[in-house]
Amino acid sequence: MNKRIEVLLLILMGIIILLMVANLALFVRMNQLQRQVIGSLAPFQRPTGLPQGAKAPSFQLVDTTGQVVSLQNFSGQQVLLAFVAPSCPACQQIYPALKGLRKTHTDVAVLVISRGNPEENQRIAEELSMPVLNGTDAVMQEYQVPGFPFFYLIDGEGRVASRGIALSQAHLEDLLKATR
Repeated sequence: MNKRIEVLLLILMGIIILLMVANLALFVRMNQLQRQVIGSLAPFQRPTGLPQGAKAPSFQLVDTTGQVVSLQNFSGQQVLLAFVAPSCPACQQIYPALKGLRKTHTDVAVLVISRGNPEENQRIAEELSMPVLNGTDAVMQEYQVPGFPFFYLIDGEGRVASRGIALSQAHLEDLLKATR
């Protein structure tokens, strides 16, 4: 009887060891699958824009008056790049704040870059009383614009001083304060 109990205990310990090995193998496999899933979701994650301190990509875009505007035209000056889209309700809500910012911060150039067609951009320009640049896919990709409205404050050296979504005058002021 004692021998029989010992055999049963050995069998039970063997089963427990096999279950522990199976759990370990399952854990390793789950980690592999998790990495694969996270890796496959990477293309769907929203970018956050260029990092602070990054060199702002240069561009040459045509504005609503037909002039070519380049970021280099504002060398040595702070520039607020406002990326907007005509169909964006949040963009339409920020337009009055942009107009106000332009009046209160005359030391900051404001460039509105729109994803609209020329007619839509002209309507935005009339509403804002300032030229609007006709944005391109290449510029949107270079600036890693994650959505609209999205803003970059470029410092006098052509580097990203701050960035983010702004939905009010206070948000725009916060973007400007980040460098002061």
